[in-house]
Amino acid sequence: MKDKIYFPNLNGLRSIAAFMVIFSHLELNKGLFGISNHFQEIKHIGKLGVSLFFVLSGFLITFLLLMEKGKYATVAYKKFYTRRILRIWPLYFVIVILSLGVLPFFDLFQIPGMRIDLKNSFEYLIVILLFVFFLPNLLIQIKIIPFAAQTWSIGTEEQFYLIWPWIINNVRRLSLLFIFLIFGYNALLYLIDMTFLQSVPYSNLIIGFIYSFQLDALTIGAMLAYLMYSKHPVIRFFTYTPLFIIVSISTIVLITLNFENHYVSRCLYPLLFGMLILCLVYNPQLKKILENRILNYLGKISYGLYMYHQIVIVLVLNILFKLDIVEDWLIYILSIILTIIISGISYRYIETPFLNKKKALSVFNNEK
Repeated sequence: MKDKIYFPNLNGLRSIAAFMVIFSHLELNKGLFGISNHFQEIKHIGKLGVSLFFVLSGFLITFLLLMEKGKYATVAYKKFYTRRILRIWPLYFVIVILSLGVLPFFDLFQIPGMRIDLKNSFEYLIVILLFVFFLPNLLIQIKIIPFAAQTWSIGTEEQFYLIWPWIINNVRRLSLLFIFLIFGYNALLYLIDMTFLQSVPYSNLIIGFIYSFQLDALTIGAMLAYLMYSKHPVIRFFTYTPLFIIVSISTIVLITLNFENHYVSRCLYPLLFGMLILCLVYNPQLKKILENRILNYLGKISYGLYMYHQIVIVLVLNILFKLDIVEDWLIYILSIILTIIISGISYRYIETPFLNKKKALSVFNNEK
């Protein structure tokens, strides 16, 4: 019998992260279609939604790896990578195939002023190879591929997964390493801002890739997982509901005011997100605050919500333009409902068969 690990509220938190991205991209696409929009005011919300996903990933993967190592004295690398493949690859490649080989040939999926525009077969091959080798976070520095631009974060996560189990399995002083990674990564970003790397060939690609990696968000999630796993004394503070209230209000206020100090907010928001995660999973008084059928379902299909929403928004906008009915409320309602429907169908018929295989390889029940 496999041990059961279930973190309450995290499906709800995933759904919130997904809709932060969706709302931001709804306003972005309204602008691309020449509709009055508020993208400049809320674009940071989409970025923070992705950061929340990264903190969640760092937290969950690290905790599960620590549990596996604690129980079996090692991490089964092959099973780990197989599980990641079964979870990530099917939907990822569906989006890549649709974006490169299907959607560009239909008028209803055209975005004003945006086309793939690959000049020759060599460029097309390069794009395919960057997707195949999970480097969309490098590709996006070169060219935006409509409907697949969001896969940059999937590339970041896959690169993170490539090295993380080896780190968890072999490094003894994990807390020191995590601190070093967080501060070292931000020190590197500071050096980049001080014109470091500017004279290096292809510096724009390198800089863009480094910024997109968001190692601080992933590692902050990992650090908090380590504190929880090791039952560090500081964890007891997360049982206090007033802390959750303070952190929640602070996060909402900062996001509403669009606080974005280049050197402070990079770590501040992931730290706040991480504290919210610990409060939500560790405080018994909060264990049902985001636990309901709707949020749980939306969190379960959140990968699809994140991957399909751009396709749906463009489809809705093109249809409404053809019908000469361009109303904000209708754009939002149709885009959200259709995204949920398509993501649900995808989860049931595309993702679930692979998730069932993944479940058989899982070390614990309800593994990420």
